[in-house]
Amino acid sequence: MNIYTDKNIIKKTFQYAKQLIINIRSFLNWRLGSNSSDTVYFYTFHRCSSHFFSKYVLKNITGLHNIDYARKIYRGKKIDNIVFENKGVIYGPIRLSAPPTSSEYTSLVQPLSDLSFIHNKIAIFLIRDPRDILVSSYYSFAHTHGLSPDNEIRKKQKQHRKKLQHQTIDEYVIESAPIVHSHFVMLDTVSNACGKCVIIKYEDMIDNWDYFKSGLTKFINIKETILAEVYKQSRPLENEDNKSHRRSGKPNSFKEKLKTETVTSLNDIFKDTLEKYNYIA
Repeated sequence: MNIYTDKNIIKKTFQYAKQLIINIRSFLNWRLGSNSSDTVYFYTFHRCSSHFFSKYVLKNITGLHNIDYARKIYRGKKIDNIVFENKGVIYGPIRLSAPPTSSEYTSLVQPLSDLSFIHNKIAIFLIRDPRDILVSSYYSFAHTHGLSPDNEIRKKQKQHRKKLQHQTIDEYVIESAPIVHSHFVMLDTVSNACGKCVIIKYEDMIDNWDYFKSGLTKFINIKETILAEVYKQSRPLENEDNKSHRRSGKPNSFKEKLKTETVTSLNDIFKDTLEKYNYIA
């Protein structure tokens, strides 16, 4: 047997092993995941990279068409009859943090949070440290968040912005913490009732990419080129930009922005959430 024959054997063995891995992976995806054409629901919160997922990630899922009802509502489009297909769609982002009095909540979040609806569905839940959500919300809603073209929504946004601009960041987060806590309670309830779901964390997208990617692609297929772009675009800014919709993106920014006593109060309010999702108090 000459060297060329040896190379051919090695090449064929490698090809066989590669195909075996692909077959095993496909089998596990079938057993543990879903058919790539099954409809998926993507739940998250405001200030949890939801804009990025709306603009780019959810539009690039292989085999699934993205329908973003929240964006349509935000832009003032009246939707009288929302229909949810069982195949071929990824719905979202569905922001559980939408105000209960908003059209987004009554038309979208409320029906999609119904336990009888979600029990046989497939869902991805993207979360973030609630303390960072509060800090990011303050800077965004007080200064940089874009205004809706819908007159009624824009009016409420301006009123909210004016209020925030008369508050310190510590005042705002203490006042808003119980509301954000209620959003996590809702997420826990919905995710516990969901037929098939995975909870992924914003922080893992930044600091533990392979683990995050594994969770993100548990029920959906995304090309490696798209995933590479998601990784690239999700890197935090080197220098904070308070005039940008994406101010920083760094985890644990609350430690730099809030008073020690404020952080202590938040740790108490979010005690169960921080423990459940392994956020350091």
